[in-house]
Amino acid sequence: MPAYNTSRECFLCGGINQNLTLEDRVFLCPHCGFTLDRDLNASLVLLKRSGWVPPAVPVELHPIPPLPALGLVGRQGGAMRQEAPPFMAG
Repeated sequence: MPAYNTSRECFLCGGINQNLTLEDRVFLCPHCGFTLDRDLNASLVLLKRSGWVPPAVPVELHPIPPLPALGLVGRQGGAMRQEAPPFMAG
């Protein structure tokens, strides 16, 4: 599988960013606006070219509540550590 243009090809829409140089470390698609680390985008393009299909992930339709609403801020006490139950071969 050729790796030609993987750094310039958009993982989402397949558009090509012809203006990307080797100094640019962030990929920005001029067609759809997708932005990602250049190397990560190229890796995803290669996976897509190999036939990999990304899993469907639900998209939040409303903002995620701030951390205080989740009860994660202002907690007192020591470190919370939970050990996994022992593995028993069957």
